[in-house]
Amino acid sequence: MRDQTEVPTFDRVYEDYADKVLNLVYRMSGNEETARDLTQDIFLKVYENLDSFERRSNIYTWIYRIAVNHVYNHLKRERRFRWVGLLDKTVHEVLSEKEVEPIFSPHAAPPPADVSLEGAERADLVWRTVRSLPPRYRVPIVLYHYEGMSYKEIASTTGLSMSAVETRIHRGRKKLLKMLEPWIDRI
Repeated sequence: MRDQTEVPTFDRVYEDYADKVLNLVYRMSGNEETARDLTQDIFLKVYENLDSFERRSNIYTWIYRIAVNHVYNHLKRERRFRWVGLLDKTVHEVLSEKEVEPIFSPHAAPPPADVSLEGAERADLVWRTVRSLPPRYRVPIVLYHYEGMSYKEIASTTGLSMSAVETRIHRGRKKLLKMLEPWIDRI
């Protein structure tokens, strides 16, 4: 096991975290090519700043903070989503905001009652619904459910308190259930 106080080499960091960061970036951007480009940019930042890593947190948390901030900055530049106005703020400010209009409404066209959704369709529906959540709920849910981060790691990455992370994940789940209600019997 490696010494936690020792800063690992860039090669080791890349080997350990590149796939996880790529998955996170893809989930946040929704585009594979963009995710690959952004992941390269993120690891360039990691390479340039690895010597300044102060070991106040786990290196994994530090890299995820860089990744989340970089993706938010990219989304702001690209103006891809309706909630772009929120992206003029820091990650902490975005997560502190009130409601935002969803970019996807699962209530639009539910399938007929006698049609059940297949696994891939179900996963796609849930993922599109997660992506439609306001960023204050989406980010903690993605980090927890899709990236496997603990509440403590999410709190460190986002700058939120542990209770705020717990509350947002709980409220985000409730919003997801409400949004998915028309499909509950089919998924």
